[in-house]
Amino acid sequence: MFTAPFLIVYLVFILYPLLQAAFMSLHDWDLLGYTREWIGLENYVRMFWGTEMIWSLGNLVIWRVLILAGVVWLLIRPIQRRSISAGRASLVIGGALLAVVMGFHPGDGGMWNDPNFWVSLKNTLFFTVVSTPIIAGLGLLMALSLQGKRRGRGLYQMAFFLPYVLPVSVVTLVWSYFFSPDRGLLAPFLALFGIGKIAWLSDPNFAMAGIIITTIWWTVGFNLVLFSAGLQDIDETLYEAASLDGAGRLHKFWHITLPGLKHVLVLVAVTQIIASFQVFGQVNIMTGGGPGGATRVMIQHIYETGFSNLELGYASALSLFLFALMLIVSILQFKVFGRER
Repeated sequence: MFTAPFLIVYLVFILYPLLQAAFMSLHDWDLLGYTREWIGLENYVRMFWGTEMIWSLGNLVIWRVLILAGVVWLLIRPIQRRSISAGRASLVIGGALLAVVMGFHPGDGGMWNDPNFWVSLKNTLFFTVVSTPIIAGLGLLMALSLQGKRRGRGLYQMAFFLPYVLPVSVVTLVWSYFFSPDRGLLAPFLALFGIGKIAWLSDPNFAMAGIIITTIWWTVGFNLVLFSAGLQDIDETLYEAASLDGAGRLHKFWHITLPGLKHVLVLVAVTQIIASFQVFGQVNIMTGGGPGGATRVMIQHIYETGFSNLELGYASALSLFLFALMLIVSILQFKVFGRER
């Protein structure tokens, strides 16, 4: 009886839409409801395949080497223990298959069935890989700098957290003006160092950097609060004992602070990566996915496919792929950081 309200909301608003999306992904499903034709896996073929496809060892070689390195790392402990769990085995097999599949690409004269999918996926992965460590690391650094009974500590925390409560429309409009090469505040500052005007949001080389900088300023305060709360839970006597043993700041951080923040690190890593994979508002308002697709991301591609092109079936397949990607990454993070139950 106590869990019934939650379970009802969960079933209606989370589980049912997920199952419905899986069902719709197997159909040619029009947004207006005029077409609902069973097409099987054609949406997934459209997503992942193309014309004149070939397999080569050198395609995406850096990413494939990193994936295989992760597979090897996952196998080290099972080899030592001479046993492997079902979850770890599935990750190893899935990683190895992914490394093989990534060798496929269009040959000469060929092309992907949906080039925009691969562009948006690449940009989403780049945004996630670059922004997540910076946001999490900067949040931890700020929390450490405000640790202890410092004067004005609460005021600084509130000031750093304040941008997080602002809506995305306000944040993006402020930073769009800030990045303006003609009227923005950044251009005169850079001119002091002899740097010319930079069209941050209209230059393909700088547009994604502008999105990342905006996101860091907007969201780092949330991680600051989480890390600050985690630091307060660490017993102060551990630091006192370490000082008596002659431990320096680096040793205290490595042997006391980081282990004490283990659960907070898992929380921050999982939530931050999920949020990064779902980036949309900043891109939609500041660049619209441009210039030339340089900032086009997965959620924007899903949104345009479903609500502009009226292809809900294909949009559902794209959504399920993004869900599966976030799920796999989250499981890997729990495997790496969350060994304790």
